Amino acid sequence: MITTIESLFSPSFLFTIWAIFLAIGLYLGVFRSMIDRIRAGISTPPGEGSRSGKLLESMLREPNHARPLHVESALFSTLQILAGLFTILVIWTGRNNELGVLVAFSIAFFAERIFSGILPRLFTSSPKNHLHLKVGFPLTVIARFLALPFCSLLQRIEKNFSDSDPNGENGESEDNEVADHIRTLSREGSNLDPDIAEIVGNTLEMGQLKVQDVMVSRKQVQILDWGDGLEKNLEIARNCGHTRLPLCEGDLDHCLGIIHVKYAFRLLGNEPDKLSLRSITKAPALVSAKDPLPLALRKMMKWKVHMALVGDEFGGIDGVITLEDILEEVVGEIQDEFDADEADVEQLNDQNWKISGLTPLHELPEALNINEEEEEVTSFGGLITQEFGKIPEPFETLRLKNLEVTILEADDTRIGLTEVRLIDPNEDAQGS
Repeated sequence: MITTIESLFSPSFLFTIWAIFLAIGLYLGVFRSMIDRIRAGISTPPGEGSRSGKLLESMLREPNHARPLHVESALFSTLQILAGLFTILVIWTGRNNELGVLVAFSIAFFAERIFSGILPRLFTSSPKNHLHLKVGFPLTVIARFLALPFCSLLQRIEKNFSDSDPNGENGESEDNEVADHIRTLSREGSNLDPDIAEIVGNTLEMGQLKVQDVMVSRKQVQILDWGDGLEKNLEIARNCGHTRLPLCEGDLDHCLGIIHVKYAFRLLGNEPDKLSLRSITKAPALVSAKDPLPLALRKMMKWKVHMALVGDEFGGIDGVITLEDILEEVVGEIQDEFDADEADVEQLNDQNWKISGLTPLHELPEALNINEEEEEVTSFGGLITQEFGKIPEPFETLRLKNLEVTILEADDTRIGLTEVRLIDPNEDAQGS
């Protein structure tokens, strides 16, 4: 029994335990450093097919202010220092005085800083960072498992503090309050230009948005179908008014790439016989519908793409997002000389409106009494389509809650324009 205890406290055993804690701390630091680099747009995440890529993607879905693996890192940093201190004191026999303890602690502390702070940044900035993530994946999973009780305890403590907050404020409401405060200061005569104040406020609020909040849904995306032939696709490119179009085999789930219309017509003018749309496609970039909008912006700028596909959790494509979609959340709607200057909502009289199908629900007149928070879609056309399970035909009249909706313009992919009449409750009573 005594021999067993002595073997547990042998220098070789203690040094092995210390080395294991140092290795776990090292790769926890690698994953944390990689998250920081991805959020800053310096690095791109590995493919979601790899185990380390899936782990990183799950961390990236958390808010930007959330620090990944912070409990695990704190736990193993403590264990590294304690293990190092105890190991050095055992090896350094006869030096268990105050000076010996101080020297041993200093060595253990600097070892922890090197393995948990300096080396992870060097590893993630190297060209072989994906290899380090692959090696560190099992150690990171083990660390998360061992730290699970501490994470659960801290979550309960944090929840108790949150519940005791008399205002019940969270990070999102605080950001919105800051944005509103900036706009208020500009209106009350501060030196901040009102337009600049609006942009700063919008930028702060953008941190609360995800890709799915601003993307163009797949039903509204104009695509070129590889099976339709060159002439038909060129005709679509001439008339659609877009500069970039996905080239697909049937639908957006089978996207071959993104085509810039400029290159297509340039090649058509120079060498029409050699024009192949597939040869001028660019590989489609992919972002997740759950990605925070600032993260998607950094990814697209890093990849130097203006349009990206938006993937869902099942491997399908929900739609597309462009840099213009993201920037419009900051500076407002961007129009060029080719965009039609038409209002999304035009009031005809007290009970009638003309409303574009693309109108966001939060921009609908209050008189229509449509609660955006209760709906699963974001646009008026999407609400109509969801309610009836299909895209109605032009000039079809429908009943939507307390509204009579007449479809003025629609095609196979979306509802263009509608005329909406608010039904008087007395009219309903007479009809019944």
